[in-house]
Amino acid sequence: MKNKTKRYSIRRYLTLHVVAWTLAMTIIPAAWVYYDTAKEVEELFDASLAQSARVLHGMIGRDGIEKHHGSMLEALLNKEKDPHSIQHDYEKKISFQVIDDTGLILRSASAPDHPESDLERGYTYIELGQYEWRIFILYSKVDDWHLVVGERMDIRDELIHHIALDHAIPLFLLTPFFVLIVSLVIRKGLKPLEVIANDVQEKNYSSLEKLSYKTEPEEVSGLISAVNTLFDNLSEQYDRERRFSSDAAHELRTPLAALMIHTENILEDNNDITLDASIINIKRSINRLSHLVSQLLSLSRADTQLIADDFTDVDIIKTVEQVAADFKHLAEQKEQSLVYIVSNDNNEALPIRGNRALIYNMLCNVVTNAIKYSPENSSITITLNCAQKQITVEDSGPGIASALRERVKDRFYRAPGATGEGSGLGLAIVNRIADIHQIKWQLNAANAGGLVVEFNF
Repeated sequence: MKNKTKRYSIRRYLTLHVVAWTLAMTIIPAAWVYYDTAKEVEELFDASLAQSARVLHGMIGRDGIEKHHGSMLEALLNKEKDPHSIQHDYEKKISFQVIDDTGLILRSASAPDHPESDLERGYTYIELGQYEWRIFILYSKVDDWHLVVGERMDIRDELIHHIALDHAIPLFLLTPFFVLIVSLVIRKGLKPLEVIANDVQEKNYSSLEKLSYKTEPEEVSGLISAVNTLFDNLSEQYDRERRFSSDAAHELRTPLAALMIHTENILEDNNDITLDASIINIKRSINRLSHLVSQLLSLSRADTQLIADDFTDVDIIKTVEQVAADFKHLAEQKEQSLVYIVSNDNNEALPIRGNRALIYNMLCNVVTNAIKYSPENSSITITLNCAQKQITVEDSGPGIASALRERVKDRFYRAPGATGEGSGLGLAIVNRIADIHQIKWQLNAANAGGLVVEFNF
């Protein structure tokens, strides 16, 4: 049991992949920006801490603190109780301490009331309560104290998150619109495929006109060209089938009617003489019917358009030799002489691109006609000139008038006065096979009054 073909939507595939890759190409740089921003913010805040420490160091001194220690400490610690003071929420997240050997000298309201035990100079992290702090410690040789400036880490995190959200929120808000736009653009881009599919679906054998559009994308022009080529082939095939059916119905009617008449004569007449004559006529009708069917099938096969990929190298020398050998006995039965002459100075093969069976059939039809229409004790000559790539078949028959030599190539046409039974298909088959192989051929008068069929490859 064959597996069912898995179907998928090109529109959905393109939409999902375009959106996914676009988001990926947006999110990845955004993540990098977030990381880089966090790093830059850290450095900026660290620089701000150091600068704040140095500004404080320049503004306060031991003499000033000793003289105004009480008032300064009260102003710093009781600032929140002063209704006239201007405050900011972030002040609680920034602090400083002044520490010497005796302990804590001065601090901000947000700083702890005990001195930092580890007074290693520079930057460090400490845990105070439930918050992590980033501190900078500056040592003053003049005043012999340590100035500790710090800020809570959640200030930095908050700022980084704000920056990230400022980038992310527009992205997420625009994503649905982006998906919609991409979907609409892809839908419009794939619209020609839907139009082509609908047009092809509406086609049938009676209407295989080529697809034609005022405008067409370059990407589907190849598809349209291929579909039109397919329509041409289907139309030709349909015409061939219809022509074959019509030809068969037309040509089989006469021999079948004759068979019916002779059969009725046998059934109605018991006379031995009439019976024998009817049986002979039936045999003739059967032979004619068999020949006609064979010719119709040959014409149908020749009517099938072959493409170059179906061709192989055909050795014309061997093919002509086989035709001459196959018909030598038939010619002898009519006491005729079948002569085969080959001119091959280089003694080399003569290959051409084509279908060997069709080329053999083409030559057989010509030789069959030559034997049929040539009288007894006559000669038929098959000549192959390898240098000129030419084959001629010359007979001793009645020939064909020059005015009719093109007409006899038509289907079912027989020249006036033609003797013997025939279907009028032989030369039509030859013409079709020659056309498929791009072989030029013509009918000429022979010197002895017969016919010369000349093929040039």
